[in-house]
Amino acid sequence: MHRPDSDPPDPRTVSATGDGRDHVDRVREQWRQERPDIDTSPMEIVTRLGRVAAYFDQSINDVLGRYGLARSHWDVLASLRRAGPPYELSPTELYRGLMRSSGAMTNRLRRLEHAGLIRRVPDPGDGRGMLVQLTSRGRRLVDDVVAEHMENERDLIEPLSPRERRELAAHLRKLARVFEQTSPTPPQQAAASRHRRHKR
Repeated sequence: MHRPDSDPPDPRTVSATGDGRDHVDRVREQWRQERPDIDTSPMEIVTRLGRVAAYFDQSINDVLGRYGLARSHWDVLASLRRAGPPYELSPTELYRGLMRSSGAMTNRLRRLEHAGLIRRVPDPGDGRGMLVQLTSRGRRLVDDVVAEHMENERDLIEPLSPRERRELAAHLRKLARVFEQTSPTPPQQAAASRHRRHKR
């Protein structure tokens, strides 16, 4: 039977102000009481990543919302801006690069085009294809937002020291590369698409 190397802290001793313990510690302790045969140590990383990502998403969307954007829109606009002149990519490059389904990307592009932030132009390398191009208005918006967006992300990781940031980034890069090499589109995106189809 595999057991954790050490028991997590007892959540019953956690004060209202906190003393370094978190929700995951409490959940692990509950499982330890109910199922001591189960190793819950992976939760220390997997569950925490999910919870931290939710806080990150909320903060990022709050900033982008001040400019009338959601993160999903920002990701498209920023990808086009980063591409450099003439600030254009194919729809396939976008949905693969942003790890979204083609259907989700089509809807997103439609909204951005309606807002005048992108336009579709003929692909000179493919007579039947189209490219997505950032408009002048879209470029100005990205340039207005990007500094504040980066400052917000910097604030989100401020509790970590520079060394901790470098170490965490290295570990996350190692983990991300494993998934990216085997599945360029995250499984949850495909699952979400199937769920929407089944509801119709």
